[in-house]
Amino acid sequence: MANLSKVGLQLPTYTFEVERVKIKEFVQAIGDDNPIYQDKGIAITEGYRDTPCPPTFVTSAFQEFTGAYFKAFEELGIPLSKVLHGEEEYEYLGEIYPGDMLLCKMKVESIVQKETKSGKIDLVTLQTLFTTQTGQEVLRAKSLIIERR
Repeated sequence: MANLSKVGLQLPTYTFEVERVKIKEFVQAIGDDNPIYQDKGIAITEGYRDTPCPPTFVTSAFQEFTGAYFKAFEELGIPLSKVLHGEEEYEYLGEIYPGDMLLCKMKVESIVQKETKSGKIDLVTLQTLFTTQTGQEVLRAKSLIIERR
């Protein structure tokens, strides 16, 4: 069961580099054939300084490179076998490009306990702020995690 006293907790900070090859792998995996994600020349023609990251890439890469969500569940006392993904919400504040080093700060925004027809659940909202190596905030992500009790 999620520990209610953890609301407001700042979880460990992580850093990872955005890699061009990982962007390419991601867009191939999701079937996005928009050339701005794979061809720097086309991206520049379209007004970008390089191939930008597609939506949701950063969250996927963040988890792949850091395991942050699994570590957060452990910190909150949530067994992985009880976790369901509820939703994601993104607020884009700037572009993210290959070579960017992202500093990722995650905190527990809220924990709500509910009774449903199928039993008790905890709704845990994690907020992550992504900042570049220059200090520019580029993304705020909210993840709603459902813990079945």
